[in-house]
Amino acid sequence: MQNAEPIVLRQVRDFGQLISTTFQFLRRHGGPLFRAILVVGLPATVVGGFLAGGTIAQLQGLQFSGGDDASEVLSLMTSSFALMIPGILVLIVGWLFVVSMSHEYIRAYHLGEHHGLTTGELAKRGASQIGPYLGASILSGLLFALGFLLCILPGFYAWTVLSLALAAHAIERTGGAGALGRSNQLVSGDFWPTLGLVIVVTVINAVINGIVQLPFTIVGIVIGINTGLDGLNGGEASLPSWWTAYNGVATAVQWCVQMLTYPIVAVCMAMKYFSRVEETEGHGLQEKIAGFDRA
Repeated sequence: MQNAEPIVLRQVRDFGQLISTTFQFLRRHGGPLFRAILVVGLPATVVGGFLAGGTIAQLQGLQFSGGDDASEVLSLMTSSFALMIPGILVLIVGWLFVVSMSHEYIRAYHLGEHHGLTTGELAKRGASQIGPYLGASILSGLLFALGFLLCILPGFYAWTVLSLALAAHAIERTGGAGALGRSNQLVSGDFWPTLGLVIVVTVINAVINGIVQLPFTIVGIVIGINTGLDGLNGGEASLPSWWTAYNGVATAVQWCVQMLTYPIVAVCMAMKYFSRVEETEGHGLQEKIAGFDRA
């Protein structure tokens, strides 16, 4: 929808407007981004998710069977991890591309460079910025985890004040560490509204993911209960022969859905970033004034 009505990013928005504008943006202008995720991110997700999920199922089967031959058990565990580790690595690479491409598309839209932006060009832009996004994500994750280890409240604090870091790098090219400081600066004085937005958009994303994944979850629960009951009743407690393939498919679907819904979080936090920049620094107003002066 290249000819859809443009959305002004640099604009102060209230809580409801931030949520509604996020979905308007994705509906009107998200086509190139979702195509890039489908072409670049999802193949890696399908392969990595299937490998990781399948090997997890094999380890679950080993737990139920409780093999007596130590060498056989060790061999099975070794072969399982030999597939799981590459699967996880492929998933990580796919996820990094999705995160980077999502924010680079927002940057391209902000600069007016999204018209005619191809999947290859967006993937190239994303690949060039994976390092800073990875650095900012790792630092944020460490601070977030440390906060929750110390106490739950510091974890929520870190989660909130660092929530605009990736958007800050996308627009300002602050670098990984600089993005954290810039996010903290923008959230200062607006902590509680930002926390509320982070929680709400996370819940929305989780609900969408949960609805898609619910059938797989139900099947997993039923299989687990039936296998456990078989063991209690003196029967052979073993998982079905198709469980490995099924769990691989379920894991791949789970990650595919998460990647397709990630732009909701990325765009919403970017909208909050632009709102805070406009509210505290008035860049949009300054640009309009400069335009009038040039006229």
